Amino acid sequence: MRKYRVLIVAVVCCLLPFSAFAQDMLVYYVVGNVTYSPNGTSTPLAMNTRIAPTTVINIPDDSRVELLDVKNAKRIILLASGKGAVSTLAKKSGNTMTNVAQEYVQYVLKQMDNEQLTALKQHSRDSEQTADLLKSIEDRESDESSFADIFNEFRDDIHKEFEEFRRKNNEEYAEFVRQIWKQFKSAPVMPKPQDDYIKPVVYQDPEGEPHATDRWRFLDKVERIAKKIFKPNKDELEKMQGKKRPQPATPSDNKVEEIKEQPIQEVKVPESQTKYSTMPFTFFGTEMSVRIDESRRLYLGKVTPDNVADLILKQLSTKYYDNTIIDCLALRDKYNLCDWAYLLMLKTISDTFCGKDTKESALLTGYIYCQSGYKIRFATDAKKESLYLLVGSRHYIYGKMPWVLDGDFYYPVLETTPSSLLICEAAYPQEQKLSLFIPTAPQLTEEWNEEREVVSKRYPEVKVHVKVNQNLMDFYETYPSSRIGDDFTTRWVMYANTPMQEDIKNQIYPELRRALEGKRPVEKVERILNFVQTGFEYGYDDVVWGGDRAFFAEETLNYPLCDCEDRSILFTRLVRDLVGLKCALIYYPGHLAAAVHFDEEVGGVRYLLDNVPYVVCDATYIGASVGMQMPDCDDATLIALE
Repeated sequence: MRKYRVLIVAVVCCLLPFSAFAQDMLVYYVVGNVTYSPNGTSTPLAMNTRIAPTTVINIPDDSRVELLDVKNAKRIILLASGKGAVSTLAKKSGNTMTNVAQEYVQYVLKQMDNEQLTALKQHSRDSEQTADLLKSIEDRESDESSFADIFNEFRDDIHKEFEEFRRKNNEEYAEFVRQIWKQFKSAPVMPKPQDDYIKPVVYQDPEGEPHATDRWRFLDKVERIAKKIFKPNKDELEKMQGKKRPQPATPSDNKVEEIKEQPIQEVKVPESQTKYSTMPFTFFGTEMSVRIDESRRLYLGKVTPDNVADLILKQLSTKYYDNTIIDCLALRDKYNLCDWAYLLMLKTISDTFCGKDTKESALLTGYIYCQSGYKIRFATDAKKESLYLLVGSRHYIYGKMPWVLDGDFYYPVLETTPSSLLICEAAYPQEQKLSLFIPTAPQLTEEWNEEREVVSKRYPEVKVHVKVNQNLMDFYETYPSSRIGDDFTTRWVMYANTPMQEDIKNQIYPELRRALEGKRPVEKVERILNFVQTGFEYGYDDVVWGGDRAFFAEETLNYPLCDCEDRSILFTRLVRDLVGLKCALIYYPGHLAAAVHFDEEVGGVRYLLDNVPYVVCDATYIGASVGMQMPDCDDATLIALE
C-alpha cells in the first residue's frame, strides 16, 4: 500500500508544475509600455497573450492592463504602477479583481479570435495615435473589401438628414465638454421623512351593531375637508402612463413621424463578423446581450476636459457604438424598462465592458443615456482621478446628494461623490430628465419564491396562492424613494401607480374574481379590504428595514411583514384592477390609509376630490368596514391616484 502512496505522490508532484504555471490568464487590453520577460528578455505585453498568475510584469505610470482568468472566470484590472507577479499585483491598492459570467468569458475568447484585433495588440495611451491606428485598420478593411458593407448608405434623405444632425450635435457637444468645468458645492442631502407611527388598531364591535358583512349600510354619511389635496398634473400623468419617453434627438418633430425605424442607423456587419460582436450580460437574473466591439475599448487617463471630449468625439460618437445604442433602446422596449431600470441596465453593460465602477464605465453609461434622450452631466473631483455621472431628475430623491444646475436637480444615483465637484455643464439637444414613475413592471426572467397563501379572516373564500419573482424583488430593492415637488406626501404615488406584474396578476386575479363574482362594487371592496387587513402580519419599517421603506404591491405579497403604507398601496391596486373604481391615498401624520369613489351611496367618512366623494377604507384599522376612519385620524391630506 505504501508503494502506491509513493507512486500517487510522485504523479501529483509531476502534475503540480503544469497546473501552477498554466497559462490561464488572457491579456485582452493593454495601454502604455507594459512589459514582461517570457524568455529572460523584456518584451512588450500584447493583447491576446497567454500568461500565468506567476508571470512577472512591469506596469509604468499611466498604463493599464486587463486580464481574464479564463479558468476561474475573473476579470483583473491593473492600474497601479509597479513590478511583480500578476497574482501579487492583483492585490495591490488601486487594482481590482471581479467575477464575470462564463458567457462573458466565451465572448472575450471569440473577440480575441477576430482577425482585426491582431492589429490592436498594443494600444497607445495617446488618443491621437490610437485614433490613427483605428483609422488605418478601417482603411485596410475597406481596401480588402472584408468590411466594405459595414457602413452602408442610408436608405433615404430623412436618415441622412438625421445623421448629419446627430453628427453636428455630437461635435458641438464634445467641444462644449472641452470648455472649463465649473466648481460646485452640493446641496444638502434630503433625508427621508420620519413619522411617529400610529399603531394598528383592531376594531371592536359595539354591542348591538349590525352584522359585519353589511355595516357600511348603516354608517352615517360624514363629509370632511382634507387639509391638502395632491392631484397629478397632465405632464405627470403622461409620465405615469409611459408617454413621451426620452428618445434620441431628431431634427424636428415632424421628422419623427416619417422615421418608421430606429432613427439611429444600424451598422450592417457582415455575417462572418457577427459572432464576435455580441456581448452577453445578466440584468437582475435576465440574460441579455448587446452588440459592442471589443477592439474599440475605452481608456480615459487623467480626467481632463480634452481627454473626455476626445473619447466622446473620436470613439463613442463613431458608428461603431451606434449598434450598441440601438440594442440598448430595443432592450428598454422589449423588457418594459422604466427610466430607472434603463439606467441600471446601461450601468451593467458598461461595468461588464469597461470594468465595475471605472471611469470608462461612467463615461459609457452617461454617453448612451445621453444619446437615448436623457439629461446627464459629467463631473470630476479635485484630483481629476475619478469621473462621476450626474443624472437630471424630475423628482427630489431622498438620501442622495443633490446638485442644482440652472434650477434642475442632478443626482449621482449610481455612486457616492465628494461634496464638491468640477462639473461639466455641456447639454445635449432635446434632453429630458429621468422620471421615477414605472408605467409597466419590468419583464424579468422568472425565479419564483416559495408559494404563499393569503386568506381573509372574515371572508375565507377570498384567498390567493402566490409565488413572487425574486428577480423583480431584487430590482425593486434598488428603487430610490422620492417625492414630486415640495410635497413629501407624494413619495407613495410612484409605488401606488405602478401596475402589478402580469405574471403575478395571472396567479391571484382569477382566484379573487371567483370570490367576488356576483357581488356589488361596495361588497367587493369590503372583501378586498378585509383580505388586506387580516391576511398580512403588521410590521414597522424601522424594525424590519432600519428605516422608511415603501413596498410595491408585489413586495407586500412577498415579504412576511408590511405596514400601513404597504397595505394601502396593495389595496388601491386591487380595487382599481378588480373593481374598476377610482382610488386615493389619505395621509394622516404618522399613518396612511386609502379612499374609494363609489358610483352608489355608501355611508361613512368621506373626503371630496374635485367635488367627488371618496369614502375612507383603512387597511390598518383591522376588522373595520368601508367608511370607518381610525380614531384620532383627522388631519388628512388627500392624494389622488390614476
